[in-house]
Amino acid sequence: MLWPLVNADSGGVARYWWLWAVAALLFSLFSWWERRTVRRGREPLLNPRLAHTQGYAVGTGIGLIYFIGFTGVWLVLALFLQDGLGYSPLRSGLTVTPFALGVAVSAVVAGRFVARAGRWLTVGGLVAVVAGLLVTASVLRHTSPDAVQLAIAGPLLVAGLGGGLVTSPNMTLTLQNVPVVMAGVAGGAVQTAQRIGASIGTAALATIFYHVLLTSGGDYTVAVSDAVLSAAAFAVAALALAAGELAHRRHRGTTPGRPEGSAADESIAHAEHQLHHL
Repeated sequence: MLWPLVNADSGGVARYWWLWAVAALLFSLFSWWERRTVRRGREPLLNPRLAHTQGYAVGTGIGLIYFIGFTGVWLVLALFLQDGLGYSPLRSGLTVTPFALGVAVSAVVAGRFVARAGRWLTVGGLVAVVAGLLVTASVLRHTSPDAVQLAIAGPLLVAGLGGGLVTSPNMTLTLQNVPVVMAGVAGGAVQTAQRIGASIGTAALATIFYHVLLTSGGDYTVAVSDAVLSAAAFAVAALALAAGELAHRRHRGTTPGRPEGSAADESIAHAEHQLHHL
């Protein structure tokens, strides 16, 4: 799946596009094998029943798509800052530090409110990520190189505040209805999806960056701006998934972010009471 993207600068997409069909076939065979394993009463690597667990498939998809843009954007920003503007690695890292600070702050808040706000927390976080990346792309395209470091600090901080509301809360919401017996494999599959997303994002955004750089005659500003816009587009796709699940739950009349059933609600209420007491 990744090989055509990795070799895109040398015409890999045109030459190896058929590998995507092979990848789709292999994924289909894997799905068939896992269902066959369950029918035979054996333990599968990834239980197909997880796909029918409320919130699991959507949450895994959100994690995969979000990590495509979330991971790849830091590579293209480093290429722009170091190769395009001549920043040292230290200065390049400090330039994107506002995002990390935003994540550190909002992640603390997210842990306290995920049980109450549920998927609304993820939706709000993704909106902030999209807004921050869009403004960052615009600033990079229209700001002089001397002012870039300070100019992108604000929008990166906003994106970071949103990012802290996405990753950990999404993991909680994805696994909350998973049966305990499948919790380990379910959590591992979500982590694997995120790693796959990170691999795709690193390859795809770097390909976009270098393609635009080549076609624009070496304009690093246009290249990084288009790459960051692409990262924002992936965040929009993740937002659409989160908003769709939220709308579906509201239509069914279930409480967003909480498992169905009175026993689960009572457990959460008891945990909240204990935390309040402490």
